[in-house]
Amino acid sequence: MLLRRSKSGDMGKSGRKAQALKEAELERQRQAAMRVPPKLPEFASNNNNEQLSKAMPQELQPSESAYSLSNSSSGGYYVRASAEPRNYVPATAPPVPPIPNHTFDPYARTESMTHRGRCSYASSAISSINSPRRVRRRKDPTPFNILVIGTSGSGKTSFLEFLKTAMALPARKRPKKTDEDVFRVPAPASGNFVPHYVETEIDNERIGLTLWDSEGFEKNLVDLQLRELTAFLESKFEETFNEEMKVIRSPGVQDSHIHAVFLVLDPSRLDRNIAASRNRANGHKSPTGYESRIQASGALDEDLDLQILRSLHEKTTVIPVISKADTITTKHMNVLKKSVWESIKRADLDPLEALGLDDDADSVDNRIDEEDEDRFVDGQRFHQPISPALSSPNSKRLSGLRHKALEESKDEEVPFLPFSLISPDLYEPSVIGRQFPWGFADPYNDQHCDFTRLQEAVFSEWRAELREASREQWYEGWRTNRLKVRDVPFRHR
Repeated sequence: MLLRRSKSGDMGKSGRKAQALKEAELERQRQAAMRVPPKLPEFASNNNNEQLSKAMPQELQPSESAYSLSNSSSGGYYVRASAEPRNYVPATAPPVPPIPNHTFDPYARTESMTHRGRCSYASSAISSINSPRRVRRRKDPTPFNILVIGTSGSGKTSFLEFLKTAMALPARKRPKKTDEDVFRVPAPASGNFVPHYVETEIDNERIGLTLWDSEGFEKNLVDLQLRELTAFLESKFEETFNEEMKVIRSPGVQDSHIHAVFLVLDPSRLDRNIAASRNRANGHKSPTGYESRIQASGALDEDLDLQILRSLHEKTTVIPVISKADTITTKHMNVLKKSVWESIKRADLDPLEALGLDDDADSVDNRIDEEDEDRFVDGQRFHQPISPALSSPNSKRLSGLRHKALEESKDEEVPFLPFSLISPDLYEPSVIGRQFPWGFADPYNDQHCDFTRLQEAVFSEWRAELREASREQWYEGWRTNRLKVRDVPFRHR
């Protein structure tokens, strides 16, 4: 009895549970049936579709055979693709709508930004305003640095002032000062050396010419002055050396080397040196005793001029210049030029050797001598016909005249260096030259002085060679010696 009751009770519980589940399922189905089925949005009318198709390009219009709408059994719609869909390849890109006035599209460019530079992700219309790639900076002029030295009273300061006037650009060609020029720091003075900056144009190239003025040499102070002069030249090499040793070099650093030095010589002092040298060679003594105070080698003083040349040797190129050409005659100037050049060659201090111009000058001189000899033989040297007696090849008189003419041509030959100069009168600043009662001395006249030849040679023809020699020879030699001294241990110094 008890077993039957328990079994009937279990069956009653399971029946009630199944009944509850069945009712819950029926309730869920009734609620689902009460929901509104989803519907697709209504399409526009045929008139609107026709207007859109007319405004749309032909390439973008859909094909009727490509896709179609079909009704499903559940009351919905689905898209049915045809067996042969249309391959769409646009011929041209759609037109870009116009941009309003005074505005721009910040995202006009849509190509890949993979290979663009840093900070260039904005549009080109934005970045082109202040972009460093598009702002064209004015090119700095090529630096060219000249040092003018000489004894006190030799006329070096007058020569420097004349160079500033002669090399400066005319007012119509001078560039307007910009903010960069206003805030540009000029080269500072270094001890007794004062710079003067002039911007000029030579052979269609802008040149930043820096003329350095110096203190006049004194006989009893020349050792100390040469020590200061050598330190000044080497300080320019030190600036380049320090810049090369930097990990990150400063942008815009210009060449500050002294590319050439003008050694101004006083003609009156050269005359005294020549007289003292001649008296010493002949064993005579001057009543003033001048030859006892100097050791002259021709026109140059051994203790002053040649000592200056030896101190500057292999540090820069020294160009000798004879000033005050208006105070002596032409023949006198030629004698001084020969004597100065012979003293320089005797001391083996040829300034043209470093520039590689010596061979060219010798070949030109030899060619001219051969042409002159041929002209003399042909009877055309002095534009006068030679008599038949002299035209015979066996004539002794012809050989004697030829030898004499060649000796005279050699005696009259004037060396290319040194140059002769006439500085303008300081008491007449508006006049370029010197006015005398008997005439006018013009610095630009080739018959009066050699300033035009100096200007063409140093500032035009030799400028590149002077800069190259300063960098490749003088600086590299100084740098090699400096590194050797630095690497040598202290006990071996």
